[in-house]
Amino acid sequence: MSKQIVICDDHLLFLNGISELLKNTGNNYGIFKFSDVHSCRSHLMQNVADVFICDLNINHLDGFVLIEELKSQLKNTKIIVLTAYYEDFLIQKARKLGVNAFLKKETPADELISVIEANKNTAFYTNKSYKKGESVYSAIDGSIVNKFRISRQEKEIIKLIIKGLTSKEIAEVLFISITTVTTHRKNIHRKLEINNSSSLIKFAHENNLLD
Repeated sequence: MSKQIVICDDHLLFLNGISELLKNTGNNYGIFKFSDVHSCRSHLMQNVADVFICDLNINHLDGFVLIEELKSQLKNTKIIVLTAYYEDFLIQKARKLGVNAFLKKETPADELISVIEANKNTAFYTNKSYKKGESVYSAIDGSIVNKFRISRQEKEIIKLIIKGLTSKEIAEVLFISITTVTTHRKNIHRKLEINNSSSLIKFAHENNLLD
């Protein structure tokens, strides 16, 4: 019986491209593609999938939240995160959440197919070229800080969020209360018009905040 594969990504060119790529493998995959979280969630609530391929930022919603919501429906499904946000703390979060593989969007077709075909009980997989700690943002550009009226403490909190620290850990590092951290996080989201960590990383990409 052919594998039933569900793909959720709001980038239509990528969604259609990956769908065509999988259809042309000759593996007779059943492909179901969704560009919005609500339709994808509805499908997975009613249908069994062998493989679920998911981005991390879908219509400004966090892909991890979707995976967590569908945990009971996906218990027999291989979960593959396929994303542009290739950061160590996201990879570790995926591993803890029970995701089977965390891949870059530029992953070669043969590597993606190999991951799809591997046994679900195979160890957690990430790209062969990945080295722990690579591409983690460590600086916030001064002009961006000024443009968005980010305070010095908010700047420090952004750095720590991107490194993967929890609010409790940030409070301990900066010697402030968790309530203060929570307030700063809300202000950062409001000022940058974002609503989750994936969006924060997207903002960093778009504003050249890489080292």
